[in-house]
Amino acid sequence: MKNLILRLSKSDDYTQIYDLNFELIQSSFLTKWIKRYLEAQQRQDSISEPWAFYNCGNKASNVDPLLLLNQQIDFCNSLVPDLFKQKLKNIQDRDCLNYLHSVFELNHGKLDAWKSNPLFNSPYGNQLRHSLSQINQLIHKCESLHKKSGPKIRVVWFDLPKTNTFDQDDYKLFTNNLDFGGLYTLYADVGKNLESLTSDNDDHVHDFVPNLHYSADFQVRFYDRDGSSIEQACNQYLNDNWNYFESKGYVKNDPRLTTGCIKLAQLKYHNKTEILQALRDHDNVQSVFVF
Repeated sequence: MKNLILRLSKSDDYTQIYDLNFELIQSSFLTKWIKRYLEAQQRQDSISEPWAFYNCGNKASNVDPLLLLNQQIDFCNSLVPDLFKQKLKNIQDRDCLNYLHSVFELNHGKLDAWKSNPLFNSPYGNQLRHSLSQINQLIHKCESLHKKSGPKIRVVWFDLPKTNTFDQDDYKLFTNNLDFGGLYTLYADVGKNLESLTSDNDDHVHDFVPNLHYSADFQVRFYDRDGSSIEQACNQYLNDNWNYFESKGYVKNDPRLTTGCIKLAQLKYHNKTEILQALRDHDNVQSVFVF
């Protein structure tokens, strides 16, 4: 398999489509990722959040995430009173966003731990899990706006079991650099990795979880980034807080503490402006094809 198509459409008209064509980057990890993707297809898992566009200038990314976030918090609290003790008043309130994320982490648990949580075995369990998932993604959208990061699309299959872990050779492929039109692996664990701890100054974090598992999930970035400053900041945070990481069982140069992601594919394009305009005109992920 050498190619991937990410098919976008308009959320109010699925016949209006736009295909983003990628060339897969051959590596020892790519075969593993393709197996995960094929498993999601065989299971007939649907794309969980086809609206996950960030800073793309389209209808999906322009919807007020603060309003939607507080609506979801109200809904969760109607199912489980006082599950959330506060709501978000200002999208710039990083401390509140960290608190809200900690509630998601605590109740969802690591990866598939939610399956043993009595909250999700109740008659409203599926509704609660869906709403908590929405809250998690809306928090990321708020953070994306706060950090003024460039446009990106996230594609996730939340129902696909998170059972596969990176090995030492996989970590050698990680990069903090980003290319316009690059398609990259996505953080698949529940918690906060080193990058998030470094940037969030989080006093509410439920647990540190590095980049351990991979899934079929991916992200496409539509901007370039030199990752050297991020790598330096993460290394400094790691050194300044080494006693904490050591208490968690990590050792110096532990590959699990590698930051960044693996590049899986590169968009084939001639004009960046044309691509960005297409993202403004289309606000829904319709399907993914690998061939």
